[in-house]
Amino acid sequence: AVVDKAGLASSILVDSCGTGGGSPDWYLPGGFSYHEGDDADSRMSASASKRGYKLTSISRPLKPEDVRKFDYIVGMEEKNLTAIRRAVTSWREDPGRNGELPDDEAVERKLKIMTDFCTRTTPPPSKVPDPYYGGAAGFELVLDLLEDACDGLLDDMNQ
Repeated sequence: AVVDKAGLASSILVDSCGTGGGSPDWYLPGGFSYHEGDDADSRMSASASKRGYKLTSISRPLKPEDVRKFDYIVGMEEKNLTAIRRAVTSWREDPGRNGELPDDEAVERKLKIMTDFCTRTTPPPSKVPDPYYGGAAGFELVLDLLEDACDGLLDDMNQ
């Protein structure tokens, strides 16, 4: 929505993926990723809809091609970035299956925490909290943080 409002939808590719939802082997051949193939949580979709957003993504795990393709790989918390680093290390062990991946320095430049882009929420939290246990207010808080951070992320990309 931020990219659309800025008139940059044809210039910026935005996608969403996960780090297995707690499954330790999500990045391995034959690994399992919780919620893979699922629509967005209905409670989040309802909260987002009230703000004019339509959530259309289908849950999927991060893939090696994402690490090659995207300039920004943004996690909701440090635990996500740790999982991404672990996956990249594993994927490098099988370049025949996973292709060439950027070196560690290049990967680190891509990795960001979403709340680092918050500009209106002060002080910014260290992570986007898990909304699933906070009732409707939890989903509203997450949307507040994401709206703030997405504005800041777009500003960062334009610098």
